[in-house]
Amino acid sequence: MQEDTMRYISFFVSLMIVASTMFGSFEDIGWTMRSKGMGNAIFGDFDGVNTMHYNPATISMARSIQFYTGWNTPYAGFDDKSMINVIDVNLVAPFWNRFTIPVDNFFTKRGAIGLSFHRLSLIGPDGLSDNTVEYYHEGVYSLVYAKDLNDVLSRGAKISVGTKLSLYDIGVGGFEDTTANPELKGAMGRLGFGMDVGVTYDFSETIRLGLVYKNLISPNVSILPDGQDVLPSELRIGANMEMGNLFFMKKAKLGVGYVSYGREWNKETNDNRQADSSWHVGYEFWQLTAGDLFPTSLYKGEMLAVRAGMIFEPRKVGDEIDLFVAKLTGVLNFTFGLGFTYVFNYSHQVTLDSSLQWGVNMGKLEPSVSLNYQYLLPNSAFAYREEEIKARQLEEEVQKRQEELRIEELKKQKQTNTQTNAAPVPPTTPPPTTNTNTQPKPTTPPKTK
Repeated sequence: MQEDTMRYISFFVSLMIVASTMFGSFEDIGWTMRSKGMGNAIFGDFDGVNTMHYNPATISMARSIQFYTGWNTPYAGFDDKSMINVIDVNLVAPFWNRFTIPVDNFFTKRGAIGLSFHRLSLIGPDGLSDNTVEYYHEGVYSLVYAKDLNDVLSRGAKISVGTKLSLYDIGVGGFEDTTANPELKGAMGRLGFGMDVGVTYDFSETIRLGLVYKNLISPNVSILPDGQDVLPSELRIGANMEMGNLFFMKKAKLGVGYVSYGREWNKETNDNRQADSSWHVGYEFWQLTAGDLFPTSLYKGEMLAVRAGMIFEPRKVGDEIDLFVAKLTGVLNFTFGLGFTYVFNYSHQVTLDSSLQWGVNMGKLEPSVSLNYQYLLPNSAFAYREEEIKARQLEEEVQKRQEELRIEELKKQKQTNTQTNAAPVPPTTPPPTTNTNTQPKPTTPPKTK
């Protein structure tokens, strides 16, 4: 049994030494289910917890407190009964009049902050018993800040900026054999610091551009005590376009993007077996309008989202993919996703997302699910002068009262229609019938004096 444990440890330590040398650790594999369903083509989409990892500037326009939790298994069912789990927890909160610094008129106005927890764990039997232990883990714990600079730098300029500060955590499980290994010198892990910056620009009312420089400060993720494995920088550029309603597809949205991993900039880390860049395409549309299906519902928006995407990583050496019209060398993944959204009592929005990634090269299907909750803040929360706050609150109360009256009228009308349709039909009186067998009564002649 002791030999089995040493075999597990030696294998995974060797695996991670190779992986860190090839910069395989911490690369984006889809942080949220919505982004994954769209092929990660969300470089300029303002969607808070779903886009904060791809472009930190995209949380600047958040108008709700957002909480996200997701889980997926990139690889499972190994012969040694081990598997990989990925857990994500994200939180985004905008600054509003109850969450701000009163004397500050810039940093805590028209901005937002975010926190995230991302952890990949390789778990399996410990080799000595039936207990499940963690062999290896990667963690990224981030703080995000974004600011809306609309009309600040220049009148009419629609610009947002953001930054993401991350702590990178890498380590091997705390086994007795690992700590006693002279090659590791007792070192079980490492913490590194990284920094990303991003910007969005509204090219038009329907097109938003996104630009991100990832690892402006690059973390060292070598697990060895004296190792130096610095993650390469990435340059991301992309756009998202609102396409409106197309045929049966409502609120259609298209995303495209390009990522350069920076390996070609550094000859020491360049490897023909790895991708120097990746291309991303994603599409999303909505269906099932709640206002049409449930006339008395407070929520009137669309409930069902359908998504599809593609990720292609060209490589100089690797598998050749035959697409009939062309042959590509690299890694190709197709992604699909569904989402269901509903808002309860004006303020509580719940979204359940799922995604499925199909690797053409490996023929592997990777399912994922997530839950997203948002507390929708009213417009009055983003007013800072007392008279403006009261005016917005009055307007909101009037709108709510009008909506309540509309729903009450619909309910009364429905009840009236129900009663009318269910009212009993009064019985009809049959016409009098003439009996032909009845003899007429004899008449008595009047008496005479």
